[in-house]
Amino acid sequence: MLHYIQKIINVEEYSVVCLFNTAEVRTIDFKTIIEKYKKINDGLVSKLADINYFKTVSLDSYGTLTWDNGVDFDPDNLYHISK
Repeated sequence: MLHYIQKIINVEEYSVVCLFNTAEVRTIDFKTIIEKYKKINDGLVSKLADINYFKTVSLDSYGTLTWDNGVDFDPDNLYHISK
C-alpha cells in the first residue's frame, strides 16, 4: 500500500501530526533530518531549521508535506518514519 497524507492536524517544534490514508494519526519528527542538512548547509532542507519557516508547511495535491522553497518528502517514506 502506498501511503499519503490526507490532513495536517498539528505542527509542533520540528514535527508534524498528520492523518494518513490508513486512517491513522501519526507524528513525523523532522529533527534528525533537519540537523543532518543544517550541518552541510544545503540551502533547502537546512532552511527548515528556522522554526517559523518550518511551521509554514502545507499539504500538496499529492498527499505530502511541502514548503514554498520546493522542499517536499515522499509521503510513503514519511509514513515509515512516523510514529
